[in-house]
Amino acid sequence: MKNLIQIIKQSYVALIIGALGGIIAMFINLPLPWLLGPLLSNLLLSFTKIKITFSKKLLSPIFLIIGIIMGGTLNVSLLYKIHLWIFSSLSMIVYVFISTIIITFYFLKVCKFEKMNAILAALPGAFVPISAALLELKNNNNKRVLVPQATRVIFIVCMLPVIFIYQMGNVEIQGLGNQNIYDLKYFIEIVLVCFACYIFALFLKKFNIPSSTLLSGMIISGILYTLEFVNARFPDIFINISFIFLGTALGSRLNGLKIKELLFYIFHGIIITIILMTLAAFVSYFLEIAFGFDFLPTFLSFVPGGIHEMVIISVAYNIDPIFVSYHHFLRIILIVLLIPFIIKKFNHNE
Repeated sequence: MKNLIQIIKQSYVALIIGALGGIIAMFINLPLPWLLGPLLSNLLLSFTKIKITFSKKLLSPIFLIIGIIMGGTLNVSLLYKIHLWIFSSLSMIVYVFISTIIITFYFLKVCKFEKMNAILAALPGAFVPISAALLELKNNNNKRVLVPQATRVIFIVCMLPVIFIYQMGNVEIQGLGNQNIYDLKYFIEIVLVCFACYIFALFLKKFNIPSSTLLSGMIISGILYTLEFVNARFPDIFINISFIFLGTALGSRLNGLKIKELLFYIFHGIIITIILMTLAAFVSYFLEIAFGFDFLPTFLSFVPGGIHEMVIISVAYNIDPIFVSYHHFLRIILIVLLIPFIIKKFNHNE
């Protein structure tokens, strides 16, 4: 109990600031408002004399919930369609590796990043898993990874609606519209999912796998939802609260960042985002010409924005959300599986 009180004392100021940042971000229509709002509000305070701290002990349950939310974008229809997406799946694997190599080279040669930070900043997507891995590391220059990655998310999520409005007309973009019936069955399923993910996370931790809690949540919940063993999803308020905690944790880790540094990382973040979007467009065009995939749905599936936001856009424009969520989920899983090898190889060899 004393430890819990101490943790709250360490973190409540940052969380209040994060929550206010999320509210402001929502009203100004910032992409991923409940994640980037807390991050930016705590980042802005780092330029003042106000000292803020956040306890990492609060993050394990948050990572578990976020992993389950990501897995919840899948459902049983994936089993009946995935065989149609063999070539796009292979293309996604190629896209992840080629884009990572190109952007890593850019960060190494142009920005003079260390190898590990260059690779982590270059990974095409998976902002939350990358952030989770960084929060577990000590003495790492997080800002070189977090600011370009956050810039990528903001730039893409802001640009894509403009592209779709230009190509397909204006529609009202709302939420996913998941409906939960909060009965006994719902709570049993939620508890079952959380328990199964927690047990698998303990198993992964025995092998010292980074972000084991997040990875467990994604894999186990993805399997359970795809096979329809469970149907209950976390309500939006859980998603928002989880993102407030994560955004606050990230923003509080950027203390000491100078404005000149911030602008430098944002500038290069925009450049690498344009490169990633160009590569995604090239792959989508290739799949359209070679295998008959529709360009815009494929582009939406390959461009490395937030999975939640990309699926929402797909729902708004009557694009198969499972097609979109599957390819983003595949990309995120590939990156999550790469992160432990990147950290193991480069974390002690700078």
